[in-house]
Amino acid sequence: MYDARWRLTTLVLASALAGSLGLAACSPQTQANADTVSEAVPAARQLDGQGLAALDAALDQFAAVQARSGYVALIARDGVVQHIAEAGYADIEAERPMTADTLVRIASMTKPVTAVAVMQLVEDGALRLDQPLADIIPAFADARVAVSVMAGEDGQIETVAADRPVTIEHLLTHTSGIGYVFDYETDLGRLYLTRNVYEDREMTLEERINHLAGLPLYFQPGERWYYSWSNDILGRVVEVVSGQNLESYMQARIFQPLGMNETTFFPREEQRSQIATLYTHDESSAIQPVPASLDYAFGANVAAGGAGLFSTANDYFRFAQALANGGELEGVRILSGESVETMTQVHVGADRMPEQMNAGNLGFGYSLGVVYEGRGSSASGYPADFGWGGYFDTDFFVSPQTGVVALILAQEQPSATTPPQGARAIFRQLMPAVIAE
Repeated sequence: MYDARWRLTTLVLASALAGSLGLAACSPQTQANADTVSEAVPAARQLDGQGLAALDAALDQFAAVQARSGYVALIARDGVVQHIAEAGYADIEAERPMTADTLVRIASMTKPVTAVAVMQLVEDGALRLDQPLADIIPAFADARVAVSVMAGEDGQIETVAADRPVTIEHLLTHTSGIGYVFDYETDLGRLYLTRNVYEDREMTLEERINHLAGLPLYFQPGERWYYSWSNDILGRVVEVVSGQNLESYMQARIFQPLGMNETTFFPREEQRSQIATLYTHDESSAIQPVPASLDYAFGANVAAGGAGLFSTANDYFRFAQALANGGELEGVRILSGESVETMTQVHVGADRMPEQMNAGNLGFGYSLGVVYEGRGSSASGYPADFGWGGYFDTDFFVSPQTGVVALILAQEQPSATTPPQGARAIFRQLMPAVIAE
C-alpha cells in the first residue's frame, strides 16, 4: 500500500491548498447536482464561463483516458452553488457515474472536521489549547525525543527527554514531533510504520493510540511542522473528553446540525451502493480497483480522526461553507466566529514550514493550510485562503477574498505509475481562470 507514498508526499502536502479559494454570508442550496445548479442568483457574482468550460473539458478528458476513474468538482460563490462538474465513473465496470452524491473516502479532509470537534470542546470549557496531551492520554507522559532519526551501532535510537509536554495546540498545528506513515528513509520512520494506526485492525482506538505513544518524537514539541498522526490522536482526545465515540460525537455535534446526512466513518448498508470504488494504477499504468483487503478506510473498525471519513461533494460543501460563514450554516451554529478565526490563522509560518510549502506561501493553522503574503516562487492563492486535501486525491478550499468555496474529489490510491492529472493538480492550474473578480 505504501510503496509510492514517500515519493508523493510533496504532491499531497504542497498541492493540498494549491487552488485555495472563499468566504460567504449567504446560505447554500441544500442539495445540488449538475442539472440543478442555480444559473441566476442576484446576490452571486458570476464565475467565469470560459474558465468553467476549460475545467469541465479537462475533467472529461482526463477521465476518458482514465487518469482517474472519475472526478466531481463543486464551486460556490457567496454561498450559492454556481457550478458542478461531474466526469467519469465512480465504478468503471458498472458504469456508475461520479456525481455530487457519490460517497468517497476523503482521507485527510477528515482532519479539519476533527479540529472543529476539538474546538467545540475548547468552547465548552472541557479542554484547553495549552493542555498537555498526557492529562488526557497518560501514555504520552514522559515523552522522549530522538537525537538522530537513525539507529546507532547497537540498533537503538538514542533519545533525550522532551523539554516541554506535547499540548493540544501542538497536535492541531502538527508541531508535536510525532511521526506518520510517509517516512521510509529513516530508522525512526520505519519504527512508526510498525505501529500504523490504520492497519492494526485487531486493536481498539485506545490501544492503537497508546501503542503509538511509546515512540520517540522527531523533535522537541513546537520546534517545527511535520505531518503526523496528530489528528488521529485528537480523535481519541475527543472520545475521552466527551465520553462518546468519535462517530457519535461528530454525528450529534457536526453532521446532523449541518445536514451532512451521508457523512460517516462507517457507511450504512443502504449507503454501500453510493460508495466510489477505490482505484490505483498498476505496473503497466493500467487503472485497477484496489483489493478489498487493502481498502483500509472501507474496512475500518475504528473512527480514524486523521483520515477515516466518507463524504459526498454535497455534504462536505456544507462543512466548508460553515467555516466560510464563520461557523454557521442556515441558522445553525457549530462553532463561534472567534474559534473559526483562530483555526484559520497562520500559526506555523515560513520559519517552521517545509520548503515546498514555503514556495507556495503556505502556512498552517489548526489542521488547515493557510496562504500568507510572501514571495514564494509558486504562490498558491490569495492571502487568508485556507483548506486541505486528502491522500486519495480530494481537496477543498475557502477564499475569504473572493467569496469562493470549492472542492474536488477523485478516488485514486497513489502508486508509482499514477498519472499526474489529479484532482488537485487540475484545480491548481485552472481555478484562477474560473474566478472573475
